[in-house]
Amino acid sequence: MIKIGLDIQPILKDKTGVGWYTQKILENLQSDIFEFEGYGFNFLNRNRIDDEVKNLNFNYKINRLMPYGVYRRIWHILPVSFNTLFESDADIFHFFNYIVPPKIRGRIIVTIYDMVYKLFPETMTRSNYKRLEKELKGSVGRADKIITISMNSKKEIMEYLDVAEDRIDIVYPGIDANIYSKDFPPQRFEETKAKYRIPSRYILYLGTLEPRKNIGRIIDAYALFIKEADEDVNLVIAGKKGWMFDEIFKKVEDYGLKEKIIFTGYVDEKDKPLIYKMSDLFIFPSLYEGFGMPVLEAMAAGVPVITSNTSALPEVAGDAALLINPLDVEDIAYAIKKLMKDEALRNSLIQKGQKRSRDFSWKRSAEKLLEIYREVGGS
Repeated sequence: MIKIGLDIQPILKDKTGVGWYTQKILENLQSDIFEFEGYGFNFLNRNRIDDEVKNLNFNYKINRLMPYGVYRRIWHILPVSFNTLFESDADIFHFFNYIVPPKIRGRIIVTIYDMVYKLFPETMTRSNYKRLEKELKGSVGRADKIITISMNSKKEIMEYLDVAEDRIDIVYPGIDANIYSKDFPPQRFEETKAKYRIPSRYILYLGTLEPRKNIGRIIDAYALFIKEADEDVNLVIAGKKGWMFDEIFKKVEDYGLKEKIIFTGYVDEKDKPLIYKMSDLFIFPSLYEGFGMPVLEAMAAGVPVITSNTSALPEVAGDAALLINPLDVEDIAYAIKKLMKDEALRNSLIQKGQKRSRDFSWKRSAEKLLEIYREVGGS
């Protein structure tokens, strides 16, 4: 039996996209020919850790000698190997968050989601940029196999990291489509409206407030749309603050749209399907995405989608969304107007979107990963 050592660090904290991808993949890993064991660094109490990993079907080890941030800063000079720190004899180690620690005995797999740090460095925090610039090439050099999440990202990894095509495999993210497509009682919708102070009719953006998400141009396009629109519809910007978000709020002030644009703050996972379902349309004109999960979530919820014609977003959306140039405010505004007015187009995109969202499942993602483990392990 081949033993697989799994990096569970991304799920031992408040989860972002990498954390959720890791969590869902690990929850769906089932095989008779592999033995799985997870490794993480944490000072959290045992109950909190148990809660984070409760749906994993394998044992895990938590190293409490140091937080992960400390380990990351000293791993090049630490005299002991990763294997020693976790008393691990795994045959294959899989790291889910770009970086592979040094001093590992065994085959190595790393997941690299995108090349945003090369293409749009100004949209990243300085600390993340420096970490990737310093560590990523070495991680790629240590890896026997690289996994990414779209064909677009694969091409960029080949170009920017000078990696041969046969060293990279794609494991698409999945989606729990049933969570977003299921029916909810009317009371839940009313409770969600009250909780997030959202109106009856709205255009929705849902995601982190950060430069890469292009929220400023969403506001510009919305201002242009309502200037000519003959209907009363708000803009809801849902999601937690990331970084460099002050300009977004200033833009709302400058347009005089404080009454028309609602910021909900962080949205609980259990409330996301309802936030999607109540919207008139979902807009996601991101400047760059390695994949673009919110596009599929909105489609599964039965909402027509506007998204960018760049990066991996056309690959994810297929023919089930209205594609726009994310740098062209007039193009975005025109797409909003078209979807708000054209009922036949709305219905067509809703039907195509619901079908498209079912093409991606976490079970399928995990099965693809198991194939890669077999290949790397020589079984």
